[in-house]
Amino acid sequence: MIAAITVTYNSSQLLEKNVQALLRQSVPVEGIVIVDNHSTPEHQEKIRSLAARDSRIRVLWLPENTGGAGGFSHGMAYVREQWNPDWYWLMDDDAYPADDCLAKLLDHRNAVADVGCLAPMIFGIDRQEYQLYHHKKLSPLLTRDIPAVETKEDMPETLPIEADAFVGPLFSRQAVDAVGIADGSLFIYGDDLEYTYRVSRHFPVLLVRDAVIYHRDPLKQQDESNPGGWWKDYYMFRNRIFFIKKYQEHLLLRAAGQLAMVWEIGKRCLGALVKEKFRGNRKLRLWLMLRALQDGWTGKTGKTIDPASYFQFLEKREKR
Repeated sequence: MIAAITVTYNSSQLLEKNVQALLRQSVPVEGIVIVDNHSTPEHQEKIRSLAARDSRIRVLWLPENTGGAGGFSHGMAYVREQWNPDWYWLMDDDAYPADDCLAKLLDHRNAVADVGCLAPMIFGIDRQEYQLYHHKKLSPLLTRDIPAVETKEDMPETLPIEADAFVGPLFSRQAVDAVGIADGSLFIYGDDLEYTYRVSRHFPVLLVRDAVIYHRDPLKQQDESNPGGWWKDYYMFRNRIFFIKKYQEHLLLRAAGQLAMVWEIGKRCLGALVKEKFRGNRKLRLWLMLRALQDGWTGKTGKTIDPASYFQFLEKREKR
C-alpha cells in the first residue's frame, strides 16, 4: 500500500492541483491524507469539497498551525496508525507529481538492498529548471547543504544522497519503523533535512533521475531589513544548530560547526547594529538572532515564536 501525505495551510487552490495529480498516478495511491494546519473557514470548506470527490481522501484537521514539521509529523503518525502502509509519500501542497512519478520511483525499489527512501527530481514551475539545491549532501561540519548533482545531465539513473526536501520523497515502511516519524517540534525549516538525513544514516536514500515532481519556485528573497521575514530566520538558525548538536558525533567537529553558526549569527547581529537600514528594528533583530542561538544551543524546540502573534506585534508597533 502507498499512502500520500500533503500538508496545507490556507492554500486550497494549490492543494486541488496537488490532489488531482495524486489521483492521476499510473500506479494508484490507495490513501491520501490532507493535513490541514488550521486554515481559515473558507479554505476548510474548499478542502471538504475536495475530499468529497474521492473515497481515498481523508482530512486530518489540526486545532492550530503546527507548521510544516508538525503537519508531516501528525500525518505520518495518522497514516501509520490507520494503514501501516508499505510506502509513505510526502509532499507540500504546492507540489504536483508527474502522472508516472510514483511508478518511476517504485521501479527502483529493488535497486539496492533495504532502500529507505526514493526521491524524485524537483522541477521548478516558474523558472522552468530543476531545483537541484534540494537534493543534498552535507558539509563535514553539517553547517552547509551541498547540491548532490550539478545538472540533470550529470545524473546516473539513481544517485545516493544524504538529504532531500519534503517534495515527493517516498519512504519505506522499514525506514519509518526503524527511525520513527518526522520531528514536529522543529515547526518550520530544516524538518525535511533532519528527517531525510536521519533515514540516510541507516538506509540508502536514492535520487531517481526519471521521476519528476513539479514545484513552485520560491518567491523573490525578502529585503533583509524588512522584519516581516525575521521569524523565519529564527527557525532556520535555531534548527540548524539543533541539527548539528544532534547528529555531529565527533566532538571537535561538533564544536567547530556550532562555532561556525555563532559566527553567522554574529555577522547578522553586527549588521543590525551598524547598518542604517536596520534603524528602528535593531533590538528586534538582535533579540531574534540571539534567541535562535540560545534555543538551538540548549535544544529548545517547538513553536517558540508563533507567526500570527509575531505579525500582530509588528502591526501594533506600526500603529504607535
